[in-house]
Amino acid sequence: MAIRQLQPKDKENCRTVCHQTATAPKYIKSKDLVCLLYCDYYVDNEADNCFVVTDEDDNAIGYILCAENPKKFDKGVKPYLKKARKIDFFDGLMPILESVAFKGLCKKYPAHLHIDILPVGQGQGHGSKLLKALEEHLRAKGVKGVRLGVGGDNTGAHRFYERNGFVLLKNLGGMGRIYGKQL
Repeated sequence: MAIRQLQPKDKENCRTVCHQTATAPKYIKSKDLVCLLYCDYYVDNEADNCFVVTDEDDNAIGYILCAENPKKFDKGVKPYLKKARKIDFFDGLMPILESVAFKGLCKKYPAHLHIDILPVGQGQGHGSKLLKALEEHLRAKGVKGVRLGVGGDNTGAHRFYERNGFVLLKNLGGMGRIYGKQL
């Protein structure tokens, strides 16, 4: 298995990873909904800020997707959210609500990320390697920090990010936690 920059050929595999790692019933039911919210914008518009872990046949089995500039993201994600709202109105608003939760953090932590790995690639250090690749990439571009949201009940992810140097920025209780790391 290897870590490399996202390539155009990886889009469908990334969509599959996004869908197969989703836990919310509505995301499990609708691949298009979860991918519109958490995958497609990044793959289509931020490929230079995205990395994948691949299997022995060079197929993506995991990814780290990142938007480095909040203003560019807010503008560029709108068409994806419009499509998502046609599938599920409330979930199509979620990234907008997340932007509110992140308000005030963007100056210190402008980039944000999503990371998912299929079970076949989990527990082998690939998540940490993906984080390291992204962090080195963002530092080289002069990005000051990166942030992410994690579900409130996802204690394994909380430990993972803390082990990788992320600090808790906001605890939203059962709604989730926001972590950040200065680069």
